Amino acid sequence: MIPICVNGKDYYNREEALAAWFEEWLMKQDFEQDLIDREKELEYRRTHPDWDIPYVMYGVRKKHKSIKKNEIAVFYDLLPRQKRARTAETHWYKVLYKRKATPEEVESLKAGEYTRRYLVYSLFIEKRMTLDKALSLIVADDKLLGITDNTISEIVTAFETFFNRKFRIYKPEFTTQLNLFT
Repeated sequence: MIPICVNGKDYYNREEALAAWFEEWLMKQDFEQDLIDREKELEYRRTHPDWDIPYVMYGVRKKHKSIKKNEIAVFYDLLPRQKRARTAETHWYKVLYKRKATPEEVESLKAGEYTRRYLVYSLFIEKRMTLDKALSLIVADDKLLGITDNTISEIVTAFETFFNRKFRIYKPEFTTQLNLFT
């Protein structure tokens, strides 16, 4: 029979190993602090009716030896009040700006059924998609959602300070769909 190791001690009975692991886990828990945190959270939810509005974050891909592409991203935090904030989706991004989602964004996010905490929309920077064009697309989307010019200028300033250069924001070219069959 293969022994099960729990904290350096071998157990040959599965039930004993599970009991030892559970006892160790119980000893590590701080239930009093959990109750205090729960009461604080309930009080916050009572006093702030918009406690569950998602956050929209703008960020840049962190440098790593295995990541060769430059990338900027917009990601949505669907559970903003959850304690464990770092997941694999956002671990590789440096957040430059964070804002609350607009009512239009909240409605579109509530319509979908998502299994992950974060939704990441990334734009890879290459010859055809420069940083200026990528940031212009993000700004154009935000203007369509009704984000104020002051907030948009703060987003652009955050990217400018990170990259230490000025950005040209292009105006989007909206096209109209012609109905050829009428």
